[in-house]
Amino acid sequence: MLLLNTVLSVAIVLQKKEDVMPKLTKKIIDSAQPITNKTFYVWDQEIKGFSCQILPSGRKTYYYIYRNAQKKWQRLKIGVHGSITCELARGIAQGWAGDLARGTDPKEYKKKQEEDRNKSVSFEEFWKIFTERYIQERHKASTIKGDHHRVKNHILPFFRSKKIADIDQKSILDFKDSLSHIKGNCNKCLSLLSTAFNQAELWGYRAKKSNPCEGVVKHPEKKMERFLTNDELKKLEKTIEIQKVASNSSPYTLAALWMLLYTGCREGEILTLKWKDVHLDDGYLYLKDSKVGVRTIPLNDKAKQILMSLQKQENNPYVFCGRILGQHLKETKTTWRKTRTLAGIPDFRIHDLRHSFASFALKKGIDLYTVSKLLGHKNIATTTRYAHLELEHLKKATNIVAQVFK
Repeated sequence: MLLLNTVLSVAIVLQKKEDVMPKLTKKIIDSAQPITNKTFYVWDQEIKGFSCQILPSGRKTYYYIYRNAQKKWQRLKIGVHGSITCELARGIAQGWAGDLARGTDPKEYKKKQEEDRNKSVSFEEFWKIFTERYIQERHKASTIKGDHHRVKNHILPFFRSKKIADIDQKSILDFKDSLSHIKGNCNKCLSLLSTAFNQAELWGYRAKKSNPCEGVVKHPEKKMERFLTNDELKKLEKTIEIQKVASNSSPYTLAALWMLLYTGCREGEILTLKWKDVHLDDGYLYLKDSKVGVRTIPLNDKAKQILMSLQKQENNPYVFCGRILGQHLKETKTTWRKTRTLAGIPDFRIHDLRHSFASFALKKGIDLYTVSKLLGHKNIATTTRYAHLELEHLKKATNIVAQVFK
């Protein structure tokens, strides 16, 4: 508002000088020359508030400027000269001036019309907007890929033709019931929908505080958490070593498995790791674009040894090189399935290596807060899933304290 008032102050001064024209025409606007480092307005005297802004760049834009009932300056953009004719801009300004004379604030009226248009938008149309303005800007490529199936096969078929403003809580509950056979996927859909409806409110496609997902309880999910025992750890390490010696798998894939075990990193963080983000002398990895944003990962001696053993490929910036020249390792599934089978842990998932890293840390007496930092959790609440492991350590600690009372 301060900037607008400054512009208007300049405009009012100019209006008193030679910049006032009896009637703005194409010829006059075409002949108006920009002034270096200065924005100015050419005003029309017949329609009060109708003007053309001239930028130093030469861009010329028509505006209607007025004071509302609260005596505050308002500015409505009409269009860019060239994209809209001067006469058409005049007609629009004249219509708004008429609205103002009849007691209707043209800016508020325009806003109301836009809101009404937005609320008539279908869910499918809104989802395209949501994808462009939110998903593509905020979500990682791997997240978008993971959600694609859910959007294509579940979300869009159910809500496609409904108006975004008309979807209520009953619609969400019906959707939830329709996916009761795939509870995990359903919960992910509900999370994505809730975010979409929040944005719909923010962008004016729905009324404020109308998110239909609010209060809808997700399906209870069984937490799949599996930790390596000490014996299983030894078997796993031995199996990876045997495969390395036998050259049964890519050395980069086997090294990636070691790193997942020794750092507690997410698989994507390891597979896309670049040498420029590895600081061996100082003992850390610096990731600018991890799942939680910027992240610094300390390296223990085991992890350092793995990195030092890897051969750098010419013209490949990645640490864990894939089959295609210059690209990173895409997945570890094939090697991991073979490895876990040979190690006698066929039910052990790749993500369980991260869980196991946390469990070993807690068993060694490292507190939850520190484990949270090691895992790169945004919120320590995420780490509390391992609280029962810390409890075992605390039981041992209290028994040590109890020796004092003997």
